[in-house]
Amino acid sequence: MKYHILIGLLSLTTCLFAQENIPHPDDSLKEYESAAVSVYTDDYLKKYNRFKRIIVKVYPYALHAADVIDEIDQNAESINRRRKKNKFYRQSYHDLKEKFKYFILDLYTSEGQMLMKLIHRETGMTVYDISNKYRGRQKAEMFNLMAKIWDQDLHVKFEPDSGDDKIAETVIQDIQSGLIEFNDEIVTIDKLAYKEKKADAKKARKKAKKRRKVYLKKKKKREREKKKQERKKKS
Repeated sequence: MKYHILIGLLSLTTCLFAQENIPHPDDSLKEYESAAVSVYTDDYLKKYNRFKRIIVKVYPYALHAADVIDEIDQNAESINRRRKKNKFYRQSYHDLKEKFKYFILDLYTSEGQMLMKLIHRETGMTVYDISNKYRGRQKAEMFNLMAKIWDQDLHVKFEPDSGDDKIAETVIQDIQSGLIEFNDEIVTIDKLAYKEKKADAKKARKKAKKRRKVYLKKKKKREREKKKQERKKKS
C-alpha cells in the first residue's frame, strides 16, 4: 500500500514539473504596487495608547503656554528699562502659574513629565529655561530642586527621533492630521474644585481599601473552611 502511495506521489510531482514548461496565457506574473504596511509590536501599541491618553490631556496646555510666552516676549519688546521688564516678566509668570497651578498639581508624575516635554517641543525652551528667563537663575534652581522631590526634572527635553518620544511624536502627528480626536480647549481648576476633587479621591481610596479588607477576610475564611474539609476527608 505504501509503495503504491509513493508511486502516486512521484507521478503527481512529475506532472507538476511537466506543466511548468507549458506556457499558459494566464500564467504571466503581474506586478502590484501598494503602500507599505506598518507592523507594530504589542509593546509599541501599549505605549502609543498610553501616550495618546496623556497627550490629549496635556497638549492643549503646552500649546497655550507657547502662545502666552510669545505674547509676553512681544509685549516685553516695548519695555526699554531692564527693571520694568523684569517686573513685567515676574508678573506675567505669576499670572500664568496661578492660572494653571491646581491643574498642574492634579497631574500624575507621567503627565507632568509629558507636559514639560511638550512645552519644550512647542517653545524650544525647557521649563528650567523658562523659569530662568522670567524669574532668574536662583528661582529656577529652587524650582528644579523642588521638582526633583517629585521625581521631575525641569531640564527634560523632547527628542522626537529617539526612544519613547518618537512614539509620542507619532501621536502628535496623528492629532495634527485628524486621526485622533482632539480638543485644544483648556480647562482651569480653581482651589475649591481642586480640594473637592482631592476629597472625593480620598473617599474613593477609603472605600476601595474597605472593600479589599472585606474581600481578604472572606478569602481567608474560605481557605480555612477548605483546609477544614480536607482534614475531615483525611481523617
